Amino acid sequence: MREILIVLAVAGSVLFSGCASVGERMHGVLGTSIREIEVSRVKSVQMVVPGDRDAVYTAVLAELKKAGRYIYRRERNEGVIAFYMSAENTTVAGVFLRGLEGGKTEIEIASPSSYARNTVKEELSALLPPPEPEREPSAVPEENDTKPTVGADEQETSG
Repeated sequence: MREILIVLAVAGSVLFSGCASVGERMHGVLGTSIREIEVSRVKSVQMVVPGDRDAVYTAVLAELKKAGRYIYRRERNEGVIAFYMSAENTTVAGVFLRGLEGGKTEIEIASPSSYARNTVKEELSALLPPPEPEREPSAVPEENDTKPTVGADEQETSG
């Protein structure tokens, strides 16, 4: 009888404490919590890249792996990737993705470490389209060009 009461007490506490807090506590026990990263979002850096959220998620994941980041939590549906800077450097950082209109995605890079935020932003800048080349000034005058033009009666004659 006592065992049944203990089971009911545990089940009741889980039910009334809310699933999200229990889930985050479990992630904390397992070492996969993102609470520290979420708190540091107030200091995050953002960038906007072309592409839908799912495609950008895949590209960000590939770039992080290429840079040697130790990814410990992935939530594609939430648009979250949490990682350590490396297997040896346990500075936490995370990427939060948000789909925008016009086929673009906002990448938010959060970490308590400004070095980590800026390093990851630099690595993910490979996802940005290359800047457009500067255009040469057009030889054709614009409509509002105020240069005086030489009229037919004022044309020079060479002799």
